[in-house]
Amino acid sequence: MKKVVLILFLAFFSFSTNALAAYTATSHDLTVSQPAQHKLSVGLWSSTNETVELSLYSKGPSGQLHKVFSTTVNIGPTTPSPVEFSVGYLSSGTYVLKGQFQGSYGSLGPVSLHQVY
Repeated sequence: MKKVVLILFLAFFSFSTNALAAYTATSHDLTVSQPAQHKLSVGLWSSTNETVELSLYSKGPSGQLHKVFSTTVNIGPTTPSPVEFSVGYLSSGTYVLKGQFQGSYGSLGPVSLHQVY
C-alpha cells in the first residue's frame, strides 16, 4: 500500500512539475493607427531548443482579447532574432502578443507591428 501511495505521489509531482514548466509571456500594448496589412516583429530567445506559440490578439475597450493571428515557431540559442511574420490586415486599435513557451528558458523580447507598404 505504501508503494502505491509513493508511486502516485511521484507521478503527481512529476506531472505538476511539467505543467508548471510552460509559461506565457505577454507584450505591452501595440497600437495600430492606420488600417492596413501589417508585419509582426518579435525578439525571441532561448538557451535551449523549444517551441513557442505566438498569438496576436486585438484588445477591446473593456480589455477583452480576440485572437487575430497565431503561429508556432521553434527557437534555440542559434536562432536569429527578431523573427518576422505577416499577420495580414489589421484594423485601427490596440493589440497584444502572447508567447506560450513550452519550456522555462525563453524570453519574449522587443515586439512591434509594422505597416506593409
